[in-house]
Amino acid sequence: MPIVSFIVTFYQQRPFIERAIRSALDQNFDGIEVIAVDDGSTDGSSTLVSNIDDPRLKLIVQDNRGPSLAANAGIEAASGEYIALLGGDDVALPDRISRQHDLVSRGYTDIAFDVPLLIDENGLPLSNAAYPAFSRREGGQNLQVSLDVLFFDKNFLCAPSAFMRKSTFSEVGPFNPGLIQLQDFEYWIRCLKKGFRLDVICDGLTAYRRLTKSRNLSSEVYMNRILFEEDYIMRRFFDDLDMPSLRKHFGKYIPFQFGDSFGETALAKALIYLYHRHYAVSNMAFEILIDILKDDAQTRETATSVGLTMPVIFNEMLSLRRNAD
Repeated sequence: MPIVSFIVTFYQQRPFIERAIRSALDQNFDGIEVIAVDDGSTDGSSTLVSNIDDPRLKLIVQDNRGPSLAANAGIEAASGEYIALLGGDDVALPDRISRQHDLVSRGYTDIAFDVPLLIDENGLPLSNAAYPAFSRREGGQNLQVSLDVLFFDKNFLCAPSAFMRKSTFSEVGPFNPGLIQLQDFEYWIRCLKKGFRLDVICDGLTAYRRLTKSRNLSSEVYMNRILFEEDYIMRRFFDDLDMPSLRKHFGKYIPFQFGDSFGETALAKALIYLYHRHYAVSNMAFEILIDILKDDAQTRETATSVGLTMPVIFNEMLSLRRNAD
């Protein structure tokens, strides 16, 4: 029985898929299986994979249904106690699993990521400037990820570097099939809300490939999809958080002693949105306030008693934006 199941999802990645799978098979860790999931490729990728002669490799071919369903299918088919994710054009360094398994199996963390090394389509190294989102480090130390950090900094976690127990996936649930670009971001948010610990290893254990504009995620279609999915996720960020949870994760942004009512919880959420540095997100504070103050007299009274009138909120937002600029 394998200990770790590598889930390698791919779509139209014929030039890179064999290297990705061999990097998963060539780990310096005993007890690996690789579940390769072809999400409906038409470029012959599956033929390359099927020609790899290794009993630890299993190939799943499905219609093109998106990365979430591909990952879900691979994880459901996994036999290992642990799950490691990898993209079809990425590379796992030889000691990745041994390092991550050590951390998760000892209970240091529930989900381990790393700060990936960036490579181009020829496998040559790129600087962090090619994709600065992944370069977040704090003094060269491992970073524990918190819910407020994901809210304010958005997604800086490299999904193809993720490692966790399969039981974690079972408890959190599958990746959202309606999301194509930010399904991982939404998933890590759910993990944190469930109480799981997420940590980023400051070392590079995964090589993450950045392709040219004609082939990678830099297209106009991709950017529009990102904006749509980001808006979807951020609008729902607090949907299942009550007042005690808001205080636990975002207490410093809620200076008032609000009660647990629906209206006062909404006021707290509006305050948190207000402090987001991206205008599209901070504007969500006004949407909440307009709706709740229009319909809830008790909440209007509470807001007025602590000075949270619309003019005050608007002036505070302008001040925050001037300071940010």
